[in-house]
Formats: sequence, C-alpha cells, structure tokens
Amino acid sequence: MKPPLHTSVIALLAFSAPAFGQDLTTIKDDMDRTVEIPSNPQTVVITGGEELVAMLTSIGYVPAGMAWGYQSDVRQTMEGIGGDVGDLSEMAIVGETGDLDYEAIAALGPDLILDWCWQDGKLDKLPQIAPTVCFNPRFNTFGLDAAAGGERYAKQRVIAGLVGLEDALDEQIGTYEALLADVTARHADVLPDLEWTFLDTGDDFIPHMYDGVKYYTYSYHAVMQDLGLKESDAMNTATRTAFGYDHDDGYAQVSLELVPEYAADPIFVGRYDDAPLGDL
Repeated sequence: MKPPLHTSVIALLAFSAPAFGQDLTTIKDDMDRTVEIPSNPQTVVITGGEELVAMLTSIGYVPAGMAWGYQSDVRQTMEGIGGDVGDLSEMAIVGETGDLDYEAIAALGPDLILDWCWQDGKLDKLPQIAPTVCFNPRFNTFGLDAAAGGERYAKQRVIAGLVGLEDALDEQIGTYEALLADVTARHADVLPDLEWTFLDTGDDFIPHMYDGVKYYTYSYHAVMQDLGLKESDAMNTATRTAFGYDHDDGYAQVSLELVPEYAADPIFVGRYDDAPLGDL
C-alpha cells in the first residue's frame, strides 16, 4: 500500500488545477457524482486499467500515464488491440490499479483522471490531484443500456468527447458495423439458429464458464448480441449449478471433462498472454 500523500506531492497539485480562464464543464459519472472538468483536458491519466485505456488508445489518444490491471507490460497489450494507438513509449506507468503511485500521478500534472473507482481509498486521494471521473468500461450506464433499446456506444462517445476524438470514434464504429454486416450477410442461413458458450481460461488456466446475465458486459457478449446469437441455456444451467458459482459476477469454474456436455455451436475461448490451448 502506498503511503499518504506527502507535502512534496501536495505542492505539485497546483500544477494540476485548471488554468485561469480555462473553460469548464460538468459530467455525471458511474458513481452518480457530478464532476467539474476542463472542457478540453490537456493531460489525462487513467488509473483504472487497460480497458479504460483501450477506449482512448484505439482511437489515437495516448494518455500521459496509466496504471495496469492485468499485466505490467501494458504497452505491448495496448499495441495488440488494433487501431491507431500512437506512440505508447510516451505513456508513463503509474503503478497497478490497486497499488497506485500517487506521487508519480501528481508529478505528471494531470487536469483529468479516469478510474473505475471501485477500489477503496481512491476517491479519498485522486480528486486531491485532479478532477476524477469514475467510469466502468464494461457496461453502459447513463440509462442507455443497449438491451433496453439505448444507444450501444453511449459511454464510448462520452469518453471520446472528453478528448475531442468523436470523429475518430465514428470511423471506428463504422468499421465494426461494416464487419458485422459482412458476417451477418455471409452467414444469414446459420446465425439465427446458433447458441454460444464462452469459456475463459483465467490466470490459473482452469476454465470459467459464464451465464448469460453476467453483471459485466464483456466485449464478447456485446458482439454475440450484435450478431443476434442466443446464449446457451445449457451454459446457464451448468454455470449456476457449478460449485463456487459467483452470484454477483455470474461465473463459475468448470472442469474440462464437463465442457463437451455444455458446448454450444460456437465455443469462444478467451486466453491470457497467449496461453496454450492444450486439451481445450
């Protein structure tokens, strides 16, 4: 755990305050907080991990700094997601999401910080450095959930708008929707009858199976919805009756021997660090 902010760090905070006469705007975040932020932030630090960072690097914006959540070699991870990620060598690493280097963050002089804010203590410290906005990148709040007929990309549009890259996001969305249209057209005779199952090998390489009403909407779930596929009922049953089922996050570990019994038509396997598939 990092020590409390030192006096030297507090002295740096003056550099992160909005410049005199700078235009300000307000935003409501996922913690239902109304935050006043610069209308055109110049130095953004993301302390909430790779997923938040990817929402900006994939459209060409390189934050001044970021904290990693899954692996320390985050620059390589970001370069592998596609899009115009820019020169990530210029991006400082300010610790791990659960163990932030607050002095390093303050030294960057940010005028905006983005974080999930679900870990204790962050909202006690980060707003002392710069205006802090809480966003969970995995699901859409703002009352615009896609399943309820809302706008699929509402959160992406808000984040892109913070750094003035709405046009780049529109181009990226257009590319994605063109791919969807192509796949849908080429497989129109098959897709309506398909059910999907998702397995995640996890850090321990033990398969995790997810039910269809997971609290977090990962990208695989969104893509399956966009293709019109249905989640496997057998997958839901297997997941929810498995030992160790997590009711909040909607997943459970399953044995490799059980996987074939609950396989749907396509099985999507998520791997960490290019882990070998082996028996999978």
